[in-house]
Amino acid sequence: MKEKIKSLINLEEIEPEALKQIYDVASLDIVKKLAIMPDVHTGYDLCIGGVALVEGHISPSFVGYDIGCGMCFVDTGIKAEEIFKTKKDREEIAKEIYKEIPVGKNIRKKPLDYEKFRSASGDSSLEKKVNDKLFHSLGTLGSGNHFIEIGENLEGNICVTIHSGSRNIGHTIASYYMKKGRFLPLDSFWGKAYLEDMNFALDYALENRLTMMKIVLKVLGFTEKEIDRIIRKTLINENHNHAVLTDEGVLHRKGATPAEEGQKGIIPANMRDGVYITVGLGNKEFLSSASHGAGRVLSRRKAKELIDIKEFKKVMEMADVVAKVDNSTLDEAPFAYKDINQVIKAQENVVIKVVDQVRPLINIKG
Repeated sequence: MKEKIKSLINLEEIEPEALKQIYDVASLDIVKKLAIMPDVHTGYDLCIGGVALVEGHISPSFVGYDIGCGMCFVDTGIKAEEIFKTKKDREEIAKEIYKEIPVGKNIRKKPLDYEKFRSASGDSSLEKKVNDKLFHSLGTLGSGNHFIEIGENLEGNICVTIHSGSRNIGHTIASYYMKKGRFLPLDSFWGKAYLEDMNFALDYALENRLTMMKIVLKVLGFTEKEIDRIIRKTLINENHNHAVLTDEGVLHRKGATPAEEGQKGIIPANMRDGVYITVGLGNKEFLSSASHGAGRVLSRRKAKELIDIKEFKKVMEMADVVAKVDNSTLDEAPFAYKDINQVIKAQENVVIKVVDQVRPLINIKG
């Protein structure tokens, strides 16, 4: 069993509950290989930061509830000082984004256009449940660790990073298929249906991020033509909850990103420490994957119990980040996460190479 597991950190460093999930998954006959990323922590079924190669089956629970959750990033090419002369300018931009993009559990009052969901399962009740939220949820951020961040990269350019997923749509699809089984044979009716509906949620999650990206760039003062050019030339998109068909089996990533050779990636740290831009090295030993972030050291409940709000406010003020820093975001404080330097160090020149770093100027959360 242990020979199936390849970890970027010592297994002894992993919290007991997550380690149990790793061993439980590795013990399954249909799991051929399991790669563990340095941001690993306890998740649902497959640990977060886990990449599982499965033979002949697809697993809704290995993909998870927020199908297609991921990151989009652009580099505007415009220097920070050209847009932000003062902190007041950043505060005004943050206010405008909160006005234009629903966050938390909020959705849009006016629906946006998107293709209607037709489930491969043929279940009309599933279709209705998804379509009831589909059009009003497009271009909305969500809550938890989802964020919109405007920052300054090493060249001094304004960059935008968005972390969000398929909202309630992916959750509804995931919940439906999890009831059909933990593993669905790829050649079965339910396996084929899940794959098709999962891919719909992946596409929707990307469109959700792109919709928000266009709104943020418009708020920053860019024209439609400029927005199209920025997205076309600089967009990086990576999702970290998905299943991919390969010649060797079905590759499931839960809270892990693709790091194929030459593939650009995004690894965020926390509200204070910004974002790393990477290039994948295509290391097949670790299933050509990398971490999707820093990884939590405190659960949301523990973070709210243990973190001092005064300390949270102090470090964010020292970092000069315009952000929502109060009890509602206490579970997203930098102290709730692993040291990003250690997480990057475990991957640098093994699965990824860091090519840029973005310091946060504005952080938007639900």
